[in-house]
Amino acid sequence: MKMAWPSQRHGLRAATGALLAAVIASGTGTAMAQEPSKADLAKARTAFREGVAAAAAGNCAAALLKYKEVAQVKSSPQVAFNIAECEAKVGKLVSALGNYRVAASQAADDKGAANVLKEVPARIDDIEARIPKLTITRGKGADTASIELDGTEIGSGQLGAAIPVDPGSHTIVAKVGNKEYLHENVKLGEKETKTFDVKISVAAAHVEAPAPEPVPDAPPPPPEKSRVPGVAVTVVGGVVLVAGLAFLAPRGAAISKLATDCNALMQCPAADQSTYNSGNLFSGLSVAFIGVGAAAAVVGIVMIAKSGPVKATVKPAEGDADKDKKDGDGDKKDAFWRSIQVTASVPGANVGGLGLVGRF
Repeated sequence: MKMAWPSQRHGLRAATGALLAAVIASGTGTAMAQEPSKADLAKARTAFREGVAAAAAGNCAAALLKYKEVAQVKSSPQVAFNIAECEAKVGKLVSALGNYRVAASQAADDKGAANVLKEVPARIDDIEARIPKLTITRGKGADTASIELDGTEIGSGQLGAAIPVDPGSHTIVAKVGNKEYLHENVKLGEKETKTFDVKISVAAAHVEAPAPEPVPDAPPPPPEKSRVPGVAVTVVGGVVLVAGLAFLAPRGAAISKLATDCNALMQCPAADQSTYNSGNLFSGLSVAFIGVGAAAAVVGIVMIAKSGPVKATVKPAEGDADKDKKDGDGDKKDAFWRSIQVTASVPGANVGGLGLVGRF
């Protein structure tokens, strides 16, 4: 039996009616060949009839659901053709084109689907002319971005090529890592062609320079030592020293008188006893005052030398510093003690006298 398929311009009702007639005319038909079971077969036939009815009523969305139930039991050129017809009506042109091609491929090996094979080429040409094309390219800043179209990442081979899309709005997203930098909607009508250049601005990673290590403040110079204590000690030592020297005069007078009154055997008149006693007294006082005064003066001079402002010096190497310090201390000590001389006696002191001669 030869069936004449109506062209697309006669509408969905005539086409689906003809397809149904083709399936019924073939008895159980190619669509129902090798059915898994009688129950599945009966269910698929019922779903097919319901799909045809829904499509005839203009409810292609419901018809698609029924046709897909049939395809799960057994796919056939007629079922794939009907699915493509409904998808074309609801604007799913890309999917419809795929199912038309599936129908053509299956019909090529099915003698009972000659009518499908005859009608499919015209349907494919019509759908291909209606499908919009969207070309997505990488623009400035998007060299390393991942680009998604309607939630699916676009491969590198698709970038720059025309991608068939259904009419309507499509979402383009560009991401770098997990961060989204672009989210745009692009709307295309049937037969429309558009190019979208993905441009994003990715802020350069800000790397903070490490904070410079704080430079420790130079330790404050030691407080300036006052010269007042050294001066005071020196003055007191000088006064005591002068007093000690003053005692040398009466001591010398006593010694001179005893030298005159006493004979060679150092026998002195009884009247010179007081002179002898005063001589001994002045000798002891002079020795004590001169010794204490000289020592105090020396200590005061040393205190003065170590006081006063600290002079800024360049710190020498550790070994040189120790050596210079030792040499300097030794020179100071030598210079000081060379300026002080202690003699066994002073002129005119023949009885228990000590002499202290210094250069200041």
